[in-house]
Amino acid sequence: MSRELQTIMSSGEINSLYLTGVTASDKVLKQSEVVAITDALDTRIDSLETSHSILLIATSVATSQEPTGLDTPLQIEFGPLQTTTDVDVSAAGAFTFNTTGRYIMSPFFQYGRTGSTGTSELLNRILLNGAQLGSSLSARIDSADTLVPWSSSIILSVTAGDIITIEIMRDSAGNNSGGIFAVNPTLAGWNDAPCASVQIYKVN
Repeated sequence: MSRELQTIMSSGEINSLYLTGVTASDKVLKQSEVVAITDALDTRIDSLETSHSILLIATSVATSQEPTGLDTPLQIEFGPLQTTTDVDVSAAGAFTFNTTGRYIMSPFFQYGRTGSTGTSELLNRILLNGAQLGSSLSARIDSADTLVPWSSSIILSVTAGDIITIEIMRDSAGNNSGGIFAVNPTLAGWNDAPCASVQIYKVN
């Protein structure tokens, strides 16, 4: 150990030292510097944790939700009516925002189909007050008994009274089959995997 390191150890700034692969340009931090870095990280983590709060978790209890035909949109439902101070969801799956602000919406689907051939082309889209918001997203299913999980997180800036809905569709470029499906585990103690669920956070 060099005379400089011996001095640091004797000063009480650190009480143990492990060096491996040290080069001439490496720096040994003082205890006060380590504490400052740790405090800064803790502050950053606290800031991230308090930057948004969960308002609503909605889950469909349907076994499946499937469009009735090609090029026929179906509005996704997320279970029974729920109301909160900032956002409500109807039994039909319409989210009404009661408070102006910024929100994070995180939907989850399980695309699939049963008992068909060819390739199904399934799409979803998000609508704000009936008008599409952003791009459509697609999933191609080329065999029966296939499930494709899909999730997303969307940042929304809304005004009180705005309504968000989500639709899926079987595009006529593909087979007339498919939708979103739930899975019920056979092992006791495992929760169901719903066909559709969503979490909504408010950005503080």
